[in-house]
Amino acid sequence: MKKNKNAFVYIILVIGIFILSGCARGYFVAVDSISDGVGKLNKVYQILPGNKDTSVNDLQFKEFAGLLVRAMSIQGYTLATTSQHAEIEIYLSYGVGEAEKHTYSYNEPVWGQTGMEIYTQTSQRNNPDTSVTQFSSTSVEPQYGVTGYTNQTKEYTAYPKYIIINAFDIKNGKQGTKLAELWKTSISAMGKSNDLRKMFPIFLAAAAKYIGINTGESIIVTIYEDSKEIQVMKGN
Repeated sequence: MKKNKNAFVYIILVIGIFILSGCARGYFVAVDSISDGVGKLNKVYQILPGNKDTSVNDLQFKEFAGLLVRAMSIQGYTLATTSQHAEIEIYLSYGVGEAEKHTYSYNEPVWGQTGMEIYTQTSQRNNPDTSVTQFSSTSVEPQYGVTGYTNQTKEYTAYPKYIIINAFDIKNGKQGTKLAELWKTSISAMGKSNDLRKMFPIFLAAAAKYIGINTGESIIVTIYEDSKEIQVMKGN
């Protein structure tokens, strides 16, 4: 897994997925994490749904929360055995946005006859009277190649997918007061699939080492589908 930033960040996020010749499929994931640094020693947490009207007993939330537990363990966080033992409260939000139409243009080569080659072959025959008769034949062979280019435009649909992890201080919180936010980690990408369940462990594998820290800016993380990080996140 490696971090990659360049001038084509927006295009990368729109495409979301790439395939390199001879390599496994890869994913570009945007990670934006901010932290006040104060609560970095608080490592015992509980997870609650951040999505409106989502219950802690919701099957999808339970699956996603289980994956988040694996991701947060990489940073040394521990899931509280009871809510009374928790130092921080994690709100897990996730979703898939509305489909977005995108177009792109490219030049496609046009193949055709670019010219011809003329070949002349000469041979000779020895006659019985010791004279020599020469023969020649001419053949024409067409040559083919790129004769020009045509501009092509194509359209595809992409879906924005995201995970947002908010951490609040409950260890030092006072009843009746608003909890202090300790850190927030946002993970997102765009791709042709709207299957967030498939992408969830990939997102967390890409972002695991940045959870709870301050990245200073939104970064692009490149991760390959056969990477150890994804296998660990899936529990393989």
